[in-house]
Amino acid sequence: MNERLLQIRSQIAAFWNRFSNKQKILISAAALFLIISTTLFIYFAAKPNYVPLFTGNLTENDVAQIKTELDAEGYKNYQITAGNVLVPEKDKYTKAADLAAKGVPKSDGVKLDIFSQNIGMGMTDRQFDVVERDAMQNQLADLLKTVDGVRNAKVILTMPQQSVFVHPNDTQDKASASIVVDVEPGKQLEAPQIRALYNLVSKSVPNLPTDNIVIMDQNSQMLPFQDDSKDGNYLTQYQQQSKIKKDVELDIQRNLQNMLGTILGQDKVYVYTYVKLNFDKTQREENLVEPVDKQNNEGIAISAQKIQESYTGTGSPPGGTAGSGQSQIPGYPGASGSTNNQYEKTQNSINYEVNRVKQNIVSQPYKIDDITINVGVEPPNPANPASLTPATQAEIQKLLGNVVRASLSSQGTQLTPQQINDRISVFPQTFSGKQTFTPPTNWTNIILYSVLGLVLVAAGVTIFIVVRRRRKQQETEELAPPQLPVDIPEIEYDEGEDVVVRKQLEKLAKQKPEEFVGLLRSWLADD
Repeated sequence: MNERLLQIRSQIAAFWNRFSNKQKILISAAALFLIISTTLFIYFAAKPNYVPLFTGNLTENDVAQIKTELDAEGYKNYQITAGNVLVPEKDKYTKAADLAAKGVPKSDGVKLDIFSQNIGMGMTDRQFDVVERDAMQNQLADLLKTVDGVRNAKVILTMPQQSVFVHPNDTQDKASASIVVDVEPGKQLEAPQIRALYNLVSKSVPNLPTDNIVIMDQNSQMLPFQDDSKDGNYLTQYQQQSKIKKDVELDIQRNLQNMLGTILGQDKVYVYTYVKLNFDKTQREENLVEPVDKQNNEGIAISAQKIQESYTGTGSPPGGTAGSGQSQIPGYPGASGSTNNQYEKTQNSINYEVNRVKQNIVSQPYKIDDITINVGVEPPNPANPASLTPATQAEIQKLLGNVVRASLSSQGTQLTPQQINDRISVFPQTFSGKQTFTPPTNWTNIILYSVLGLVLVAAGVTIFIVVRRRRKQQETEELAPPQLPVDIPEIEYDEGEDVVVRKQLEKLAKQKPEEFVGLLRSWLADD
């Protein structure tokens, strides 16, 4: 066995000595990189992935119970964080099942399942009401914890006394609820989440309107109920107006940026727009009457009536005795003989129908009161701002003026050219370049990918060197003249010549290892 080890060692040494110092350094560095990368890969791959033992946030009492039980079992491979206990992913379901079988964690208070466990026939109605209310409070507290941002909750319910008598108009006392929620650090409950808390409590307890619910956080700040259902969304009025204003500005800015960028170059122009919106909402009703024939200002004739009267004859004219007596009419002409009388009367009546228009007009919820557009243009020669000619600025000014005029035309006022130019600014500016966003570095992935890259590089370098060395060796053997067998004389030695024989064998092994191997094989065969 020792001779076999010596033979392998000599072969390795002979193979290693064939390389130059530079090649030895390169191979050693590649092997070192390969060892380090493999070690790091195994370390990160074998590192356990810790996950929460239970879903949701746990109270301090629950975490303490879980820690006590795990310590009692002698399990130490766990970590405690805010609101939960972390264990390796491979142990999650096993430990969770073991703890659940032991009833850990045990929450304070009673649950609804107590009615199917420990309630006997001897419980009074008073005791039953207390147990039922306590169970409802704890169930509600667990339900409120499911809302995002709520870490813990305490609920106190006040239930009305039920009566066997029928109340007039179905008027009964209402239930009430007082709730304190523990909000997670760094979070703030928004209107949709607060509304969810109120609705969960109101729908879970009979005869409990939202007006009888009071909710506050751990800092004694009230969380009022905000009913935004009439507006059709959950945004506050300020958020709605801010969003509309931002959308209008971005829409105008984006269109101008695309148009000017197409002409001047996307990296040569920058547009900033500011608008002032009027959110006054008006509603009016108009009752209009319009002629059908607007050219002649006439309607449609739906009915017509024509009356003609004529009279011709002789006789006393109408009247009485002129004078001022008792039977006389003052100032009335008296009759003084017969006359020829002629009477004619014509009457036309036409009924026309017109258009009656009733309009309910609701103006748009916003309109642009004012607009300002600022445009920075990089001159053709960045070192010379004057290379941006006045003609180019005038054309850009004219184009932007059309946008301003169209945006403010809804006001019904005509702007002068000077007023339009006051709202536009075009100036030459050298840009610093585009801003780049650097995403957050994930060092675990970087190290893992680096290790894999080094492994591949080291493996490639090693394979390349080995293949190249073998190819050179084959070429050398093909070009070298064939070696004639050499007769090795038998060495006669006595017991005092062991040192000389050993030196000769070592010299033969170094100079001609193949012949030395053949000699050893012949000795072994003779034995």
